[in-house]
Amino acid sequence: MKRVLFFLLAAITGTVAQAQKADTSIILRLPADLPTVSRLKEKLVELAMNNPQIKALDIKKEITKYDENRAKAGWLNMLTAAGNLNEFTIKGSGTSNNNTLYPRYNFGIMVPLGNLISIPNEVKAAKANGRVFDQQKEGEKLALKAAVLRAYEDYSANKQLYELQLPLLEDSYNHYKQVEQKFSGGDQGTAVEGLNDAYRIYNAEMVRKVNLEREVRQSKIALEAIIGTSLEEVLLHL
Repeated sequence: MKRVLFFLLAAITGTVAQAQKADTSIILRLPADLPTVSRLKEKLVELAMNNPQIKALDIKKEITKYDENRAKAGWLNMLTAAGNLNEFTIKGSGTSNNNTLYPRYNFGIMVPLGNLISIPNEVKAAKANGRVFDQQKEGEKLALKAAVLRAYEDYSANKQLYELQLPLLEDSYNHYKQVEQKFSGGDQGTAVEGLNDAYRIYNAEMVRKVNLEREVRQSKIALEAIIGTSLEEVLLHL
């Protein structure tokens, strides 16, 4: 029975030892000094300003320029031009005294009274829409700045919690190994219940490690979604 338990413990030990290894791909070396941290945050905010939401507002602002120009063109619609096309306008009048076809060309201005009110208002409305999009853009920029800084703080905090968990996991693993070695060496004072307790403690720390690792990954993904690039790339060019 003891031999069976020994082989089972050996198999479990190999599995948990492999799972215990820290995932170095999510443990990035973040700057610790305040000036570098401030520079990193400024870079993250700068990258966030390239967010598609901001670019969409720029396009909408551009559309208001076209609306403004179209509204201003309404003044030109009140100008009219007309002409008489005949042998005298084509070849010239010569010596003819016929003036029934004069004037050869007609110019005029039609002034619908409603246009005196509608056209200026349409121009003002287009300009006002442009100012609205400017305000929306400023609001989006402030919101993005807050979002990227929150995402960075979330990632930084989750990363620290994950790193703090690793020594606790190491201690619980070492304790489990010590109890397992005493048990497999025939130490009569080491009961199966003590071995099970040591394994449960180690397993609980492993669960915490997995959950914290997930939190680090998710917070990193959230941050990178806002800045549009990987955090590794930002740190590389900081």
